[in-house]
Amino acid sequence: MGVGYEVACQLADAMGDRRLQSEQAYITAINSLIYSVRHRLNMEVGFVSEFTGGRRYFRYLDATEGATNIEVGDSDALEDSLCQRVIAGDVPALVTSAVNHEVAQQLPIVRNLPVGAHLSVPVELSDGTLFGTFCVFSRYDIPGLNHRSLTMMKVFADVIASLIEDSQTAYLASARRREEITGILERNELTVYAQPIYNLSSMAIVGYELLARQTNNPDFSPEVFFDDAEQLGLTSMVGLRLLEQAQQALVSLPSESYIAINVTPAFIMDFDFLDWFTPEDSRRIVLELTEHHKISDYIAMKRRLQPLKDAGMRLAIDDAGAGYASMRHILQLRPDVIKLDMSLIRDIHLQPEHQSLLAALQVFARTQGYSVVAEGIEVAEELSFLRTAAVCCGQGFHLMRPQPLGYFTG
Repeated sequence: MGVGYEVACQLADAMGDRRLQSEQAYITAINSLIYSVRHRLNMEVGFVSEFTGGRRYFRYLDATEGATNIEVGDSDALEDSLCQRVIAGDVPALVTSAVNHEVAQQLPIVRNLPVGAHLSVPVELSDGTLFGTFCVFSRYDIPGLNHRSLTMMKVFADVIASLIEDSQTAYLASARRREEITGILERNELTVYAQPIYNLSSMAIVGYELLARQTNNPDFSPEVFFDDAEQLGLTSMVGLRLLEQAQQALVSLPSESYIAINVTPAFIMDFDFLDWFTPEDSRRIVLELTEHHKISDYIAMKRRLQPLKDAGMRLAIDDAGAGYASMRHILQLRPDVIKLDMSLIRDIHLQPEHQSLLAALQVFARTQGYSVVAEGIEVAEELSFLRTAAVCCGQGFHLMRPQPLGYFTG
């Protein structure tokens, strides 16, 4: 039973997906490899154990229902385990009937299950450290096992070791990033700037988009910051800080203007905005959803948004024209505002294709009753074309760069 094409493809997929993932993603990947091996060898139980502090801990497990009472997190004395006896060389890595092996049969776990066929190989990290073992076994004997079965086990064990090492690295990276984010919040370094949104006909300021910034860090990326916070379960902590600053902006900025707040789907689902804003303030709030955040359940999102809309809050879909996701958001959620992506606006006075798409979006917006805001206006020619095309509103560096709140009240 060699490592065939199908197995090689599975291992290549596992090795190729070596990016920072959630802990659950690593667990799922490793368990799928364990299942693959035990299924191919007709085994009932497969697990990866860790040796630490004189004990064997079961870290990953896949088993046929009813085949074992072992659970992830369980442990036993290392010296009493069959795994340790294999590593020590007292028991072969492959036995077709452990309960009949002269050394293995002396172990209580072998007699009590009982253990029939058993294969065990070491799981070694890249520095040579022994993490533990990868084992598969059944309660009955399997005479047909051979060296090719053991070879496959070793190949899979190497991939599992690599994934374990990656998961440890990812855990440390996550811990460091968690400290960075909480530190930014605790030191009150997360602040907001405001970028004016203009009526392009009158050139009067009608609203302000609030943009997150980190004090004294010009390389700060709000999108990366919020994505990392969401992955690390810090959405609530970050959200509280931003809502506090949104309240401050409502007081600081002109009362006739609206305030646009960038939010993620998780942020909308987690927070009750009506507890934070008065009815009068709610009518000045525009919640901006970007296409970069997927919505898994549009029905739940619409249900969550309805009371906010009833209170006077408006919804904007950001990045329209940049991809399919933004258009799906628009069709599913029926926003009040469509914000045209800066990639569509860039050099629009020179781009006939962009002009045609803009015209189509303008017609669509008018028929649906949506307002249109052009983002990323950076040169006078772009502004001139947008005004001629009767685009309602716009923002961008050519009009004004984002400024601290104090700039507008000083």
